[in-house]
Amino acid sequence: AEPDRLLRPSLTPTDPMYNQQWSLFDATGGIRAPGAWDRATGSGIVVAILDTGVRPHADLVSNLVAGMDFVSDPLIAGDGTARDGDASDPGDGVSAGYCGAGTPASSSSWHGTHVAGIVAAAGNNGKGVTGVAFGAKVQPLRVLGRCGGYTSDIADAIAWAAGNPVAGMANNPTPARVINLSLGGSGACGSTLQNAIQAARAKGAVVVVAAGNAAGDANAATPA
Repeated sequence: AEPDRLLRPSLTPTDPMYNQQWSLFDATGGIRAPGAWDRATGSGIVVAILDTGVRPHADLVSNLVAGMDFVSDPLIAGDGTARDGDASDPGDGVSAGYCGAGTPASSSSWHGTHVAGIVAAAGNNGKGVTGVAFGAKVQPLRVLGRCGGYTSDIADAIAWAAGNPVAGMANNPTPARVINLSLGGSGACGSTLQNAIQAARAKGAVVVVAAGNAAGDANAATPA
C-alpha cells in the first residue's frame, strides 16, 4: 500500500519573457524556482538592495518601498546632493580619468535596477520577466555612484536597512529581512563594515554578499 497523492502543476508565471529565464526553471543548471513558488513567492518580505539606486522600471515599480541615498560624497553621488531620501539612480557613467589617473571612461551600469529586477521584478503581471521572489518588496538603498562607494556609507546603509539607528536619520519604517550587496573590492573586511553586518544579523536580517565574478575577487568581496 502507498499514499495516492494528489499532484498539481507547479506555478508558472504569465510574464512573456519567462521562457528565456532558464536559470529559474532549468532542471540541470537552474534553481528550480517553480517548485519553490508553490510554497512561497516572497510575500511579506522586504529585501534591501544596496547598490547604485533604482530606476522606475515598469516591471519593478509596483514592488518598491521607500529607500534612501547613502552616498555622502557629492563627487561620487552625481546627483548634486549628499545623503537624502531619494534612491533614484542618476547614472554612474564617467569620462576617462574621472576616477583617477589612467582610469577608463565608462557608461552608466544601471546595476541597482538590474539586481532589483532579479530579486523581485513583478511576476504574473503579463509583462517582461519575473523576479526570483516576485512577491517580495524591494527597498533600494543607494551606496554606489561614480567610481564606486565608500565602506562607511555602505555600513550605515546596512545598519539602517536592518532597523538599527544611524546618526542624523529617522529609523527605517520597513526594516529588511534580507540585505543584498552585489559589490566588492580589494582588501579585507574592516571592523566598521563587519560590525554593521553583525548588528544586522543580531536583528534577524539575512546578509547576502557577492562573492565576486573572478577568482581574485572572491575572498576580498566577502565579509565574514
